[in-house]
Amino acid sequence: MMPVQPSPDSAMRGDRTRPKPEPGKPAPTDFQLLLARLEDHVKEAGVTQVMISQPALNLFQAAVADPGIDALPAHQKQNLDVHVDAAMHACAFMVAGSSVQGYVDMVTLKAAASYGADVLHHEATEAEREQVKARVRARFEPHVVAAERQVYANTAAIPADIKALIANHAPNSLKDPLTEAAEQVRAASHMPVDPDVGQKAKLAEALEALPVVKAMYSGKIAKGSGAEGGSLPKIVATDGAKTQKHFQKHAEAFYKNAPIGMMIYAALVLPSRRPPEQHVANIEITEDTVEPGRFWIGTRVTKYRANAARVGNKVCLSVMDEISTVVHEIGHQVEFYLPVVEWMRLQRILHTRMNGAVLLDIYGDGKEPAYDVTAMPAFEHYYGLKGQSRTGKLYPAKVYSSGDTELVSMTMQFFSQPDTAKLMIQLDPVLAGTVLRAIRPDDFAADRFPVDMAQLLPS
Repeated sequence: MMPVQPSPDSAMRGDRTRPKPEPGKPAPTDFQLLLARLEDHVKEAGVTQVMISQPALNLFQAAVADPGIDALPAHQKQNLDVHVDAAMHACAFMVAGSSVQGYVDMVTLKAAASYGADVLHHEATEAEREQVKARVRARFEPHVVAAERQVYANTAAIPADIKALIANHAPNSLKDPLTEAAEQVRAASHMPVDPDVGQKAKLAEALEALPVVKAMYSGKIAKGSGAEGGSLPKIVATDGAKTQKHFQKHAEAFYKNAPIGMMIYAALVLPSRRPPEQHVANIEITEDTVEPGRFWIGTRVTKYRANAARVGNKVCLSVMDEISTVVHEIGHQVEFYLPVVEWMRLQRILHTRMNGAVLLDIYGDGKEPAYDVTAMPAFEHYYGLKGQSRTGKLYPAKVYSSGDTELVSMTMQFFSQPDTAKLMIQLDPVLAGTVLRAIRPDDFAADRFPVDMAQLLPS
């Protein structure tokens, strides 16, 4: 059999495993997380392996005729490609509902069986089947790549910036289009040398001159320009939450605070950088954990841990959550829908601040990994006053396999209150400026923000 080149990795072709961050394990690279990010965007848009398999098969059938293997003379059957092509045509009816990987596996079984009977004169061994499979991949790959690009280009829900990256591919490249897109993003991204104390002070001053930051400091951000664009959320409490005794005590404040949180979000994030409305329009009050009193100890209530799920199109909160938590959870939705170049800039900050290549354990329970970062000044200071300096440093550096971060959500949370906004701007102007530029790009136009200060931020 002829040697073949290994197939390029591709999540859409079912042969790439995304990293699984775990405490004590090596940290995933920013490139691995960028690929996961791009994959989630195309899956969010509805693109799956099953979608790609049919167009790929159509392209193959249009380019390669069925060799009609049964009628061929024996010497022509010596060519493995003849068996592969015949098997692909024979398995065409089985492609509906099959992934690319599933279709390749079906073709491999049929091609290996006919090649074994006509050429090897024995049932193909496992090693021989792997060689057949490699050849199936090599024959099918160009059509899969063309189909991937075709599907991506024709899927309206894929963000325009990602479509443009996918379209900008090398001629005749067999690389996974998402890999090529990620390479472009990473190559264009740059982290300048960390500013010195004086430069950071000047950067903070430049940020403080922005109207939105003045509104943060004054405590009037919920009434600032853009706040009127915050749609009032639909708030639904689960039956379990409504039956808990503490619900009525906190419900009035929650129903008042949640809309304020939405108005702060709208004042902070320009319309061009907001997520689709359905992802932030629904708030669910979820039941907390209530432990009955024992002896002299009264009932203990542990708040439901807030989360924002794109799949469920809702932000889940405890009735005891405050305005800043509402803003934090919406921040996760904002981050996901930012242009991918902005996400890469956040990763540049995290990776530049890394102190070691092994992930740390945020809470000591083995469940929540974080980069080993040197500093997160604003968060460390604030939570240090509560005796939680280590957690304050590590939580913003938390690592998710999806590429999600806590940077936008934590920074927006701090922007929502005057005291924490000042800490954020003054103690960590690089992170504050990077997040502000991501959610308010118009404020950083050359005629609105000093160019020399903007150059201190990752590009």
